[in-house]
Amino acid sequence: MNDRKALFLFDIDGTLILPGKTARRLFVEIIEQLTGKHTPLEFKHVAGFTDPKIVGEMLQRSGVSDDSVDQIKSSFFPKYFERMKLEYPVADDKIVYPEVQEMLEELRDSNNVYLGLVTGNMETTARIKLEPFGLNDFFSLGAFASDHPERNNLPPIAVARAEEKWNVKFSQDEVFVIGDTIHDVICAQVNGYIPIGIARRDDAISEFESVKATNVFREIPPAIMLKKLASLE
Repeated sequence: MNDRKALFLFDIDGTLILPGKTARRLFVEIIEQLTGKHTPLEFKHVAGFTDPKIVGEMLQRSGVSDDSVDQIKSSFFPKYFERMKLEYPVADDKIVYPEVQEMLEELRDSNNVYLGLVTGNMETTARIKLEPFGLNDFFSLGAFASDHPERNNLPPIAVARAEEKWNVKFSQDEVFVIGDTIHDVICAQVNGYIPIGIARRDDAISEFESVKATNVFREIPPAIMLKKLASLE
């Protein structure tokens, strides 16, 4: 009898959804409001990084002194959350990737399959981003940048929460971290979990190869393939 189970921990941006430019634009606008300096924010500054790390990197590039960083961060996030709540739901450049809804529904309805999030977003932001697509209902728990600013520390937090909520224990080879950057892969590897890379960008394949990622797909695989990877099928 197969008594295996699987916990699938999903990244959000670039994995489940393409969030558009609202969040990045707000980072730039609010940092400028707080510092008086315009600090550009490109994909290379945000891909795979947690929100507090992004703010810190922007402040460093803008020349803010180290002793002012924490104070500015504490002012940044309330303003960011407020504007995201207003502006993100009406933005017209956000999408959910086409395979996501069906895949999550099938996983949710499968025996011995559990779902969670591991994301560089603060939890408030994560929920704002998922809500327009009805995806919050699939994820009752996760680990967020509001739990720890270092992504590598997040998967064990999500696992602990899952074990407490569902009263189960997950071995390392029963935990899968799914994301679109090498940072998602690395945060799985350093904790002994299994990474699944989603190479939506053309240059992502070589990036995943650089960290020896073995399970790499162009889009999130169908639920049946994920379950096969977890030895549930």
